[in-house]
Amino acid sequence: MKIFLHCLPCFARQAVESAEMATDDPEMKERIIRAALRKASEIPFDKSPPHMGKEIHKIIKDFLGDIDPYKDLKNLYNKEALDLYPRMKEIVASSDEPLETAARLAIAGNIIDFGVSVTDNHFRLMDIIEDTLKRPFAVDQYQEFKLDVRNAEKILYAGDNAGEIVFDRILIEEIPEFKQKVIYAVKGSAVLNDVTIDDARDTGVAEIVDVIENGSNAPGTILEDCSEQFLNTYNEADIVIGKGQGNYETLSEFCEKCYYLLKVKCPVLARDLKVGVGDIVLKKQEPFA
Repeated sequence: MKIFLHCLPCFARQAVESAEMATDDPEMKERIIRAALRKASEIPFDKSPPHMGKEIHKIIKDFLGDIDPYKDLKNLYNKEALDLYPRMKEIVASSDEPLETAARLAIAGNIIDFGVSVTDNHFRLMDIIEDTLKRPFAVDQYQEFKLDVRNAEKILYAGDNAGEIVFDRILIEEIPEFKQKVIYAVKGSAVLNDVTIDDARDTGVAEIVDVIENGSNAPGTILEDCSEQFLNTYNEADIVIGKGQGNYETLSEFCEKCYYLLKVKCPVLARDLKVGVGDIVLKKQEPFA
């Protein structure tokens, strides 16, 4: 998915938020934001939006060194999600269609936002889960998904964010023979609140399936940035589960064997998918012409 004009305000917001997370120095914040805005004015529109996310993080590294400004927030996300893990397992166990319920929970995890108050957002997250469990899919290719994950010998699951990885674990554990089939992919290094190898270890995902770093620090899966090891796994996989908006934005023009699980959070993505903001999607990639 390419950059659209309406992505530019989001880039500006992301630059401000990242600068706020990275430093308390007002002058340094201004330098980071101005550099990011200059880059946003120059980035080609034939790139995907996560290309700009990668550039913002590079600017922060150039100014401040190899830091992870989102580390504390990611740890909080993981803790809150792990607190909900037993309840989510109960929901799946009581379902007439456990795999679909687990897929819905994975999508619910795509929209977690704990904000300022951990306690208040704990209950809000349960509201999100309940809504996602009953909300109809705007794009519903669950039956194809169910058949393909059952028949696949090798599944590459491209993760999205910290916290959300716990919800991914719920889905992974409902895939038949998941320990033999599933390889979970994380980012090669820290970028925004995207999932890394540390998150896979902290949430127990690394204990149940093989985990691979993709070799990139983009908030998505930009194939030309990824490592040879990751690309070999990607090419060998029978299907790829691309979790969240960043993976859809970076893979949707390249990956014919992808399924996308996500909550639509912006009008640009909604237009591309021909759905509404707030809709939930389980989409199989259409064959390329």
